[in-house]
Amino acid sequence: MERVLITGARAPISYAVVQQQAELGRQVFLTDSTRKVSIKNSKFIEEFIVTTSPRFSTEEYIREINDIVRKHQIDVIIPLNEESFYLSQYKHQLIVPVWVEDITKMLSVHNKYNFTRLIESMGFKVPDTAYVAEQEELTAFMMHFSGDEYIVKQPYGRFGQSVRKLSRMELENDNFIEFPFMIQSLIKGTEWCSYSVAINGKALSTSLYLSNAHESYNCSTHFHSQKNEELQSIIESVIRQLNWSYQIAFDVIRCHTTGDYYFIECNPRATNGALFMKADVWDLNVCEPKYEARQLIFVSLYNWLMRPKKHNFDKLKYGKDVFWHPSEKVIFFEQLISGAQWWISARQQKVTVNKISTYDIEWNEDIVNL
Repeated sequence: MERVLITGARAPISYAVVQQQAELGRQVFLTDSTRKVSIKNSKFIEEFIVTTSPRFSTEEYIREINDIVRKHQIDVIIPLNEESFYLSQYKHQLIVPVWVEDITKMLSVHNKYNFTRLIESMGFKVPDTAYVAEQEELTAFMMHFSGDEYIVKQPYGRFGQSVRKLSRMELENDNFIEFPFMIQSLIKGTEWCSYSVAINGKALSTSLYLSNAHESYNCSTHFHSQKNEELQSIIESVIRQLNWSYQIAFDVIRCHTTGDYYFIECNPRATNGALFMKADVWDLNVCEPKYEARQLIFVSLYNWLMRPKKHNFDKLKYGKDVFWHPSEKVIFFEQLISGAQWWISARQQKVTVNKISTYDIEWNEDIVNL
């Protein structure tokens, strides 16, 4: 029986991926550098193991992963969160295969500015983009690419934390900005998210769903996998040109005016789209994703309490909760405990829950290729 080690267990998608592995008859071992994990007592896993922080004790983390592999005779490692970058960086030291690309390829698409340059050079559309270090460069960009509003962000960030939409007037006022930063023309349209599993440039399965991050404090709470053959073809073409293997995800906007698809950013790791994968894809078989709706119901409830409007209340009826399983109802309530623990930690550190929940695993490499 094959044994798999899943890292990044705090990710909400971990419960679905664990069940997908179990469906294949695999024994699943779970690890993370925190105990604030909703599924650590799931019947679908053999054991949950706490490690040190991959961000702050990287070499020790790699040693611990190898120790887990030896002790439990693990056959393959599947990362689900930002520890993916550290596992990629030290891939040559890991003693079993790990489902991540080489670190050079990971960074070429993870840095938002480098990604826009790369994807544009491949012939795909991106918003007009620059990385500006001073007011003169900013003024030159706005003169060349006129508009009333622009998108400003840092090359690295998660949950859209660094992304701001600013007017031309705000950008001309030093009080609103801090150099350096990445600036893009604003593309108005429909925002799509994709998630694919691939091998040697061939997409095995791709899920597509509309983004609702702007409704939910920069963190999507409900997901509905949908068919979009045009976008799927574009995504598969990018994966083919990148010659990508394993997990990769993109954020894309379909412009309301032209109908063209513009690439915004890339996550070379697991994202919420993994919810819609069928088990066969983990055996590297071509398969359709599941077409269904899922949600994080307690986060949706929080959003409704913060913004008590009818459309937010309607979202509570959107789809099955990510942590729901009819034979393991306790996990549905375990998310309340881990969620409360994250909230308390965030209050103590005076930061957002989104920020604290990735602090010990996040990758913030700041190299920008100008």
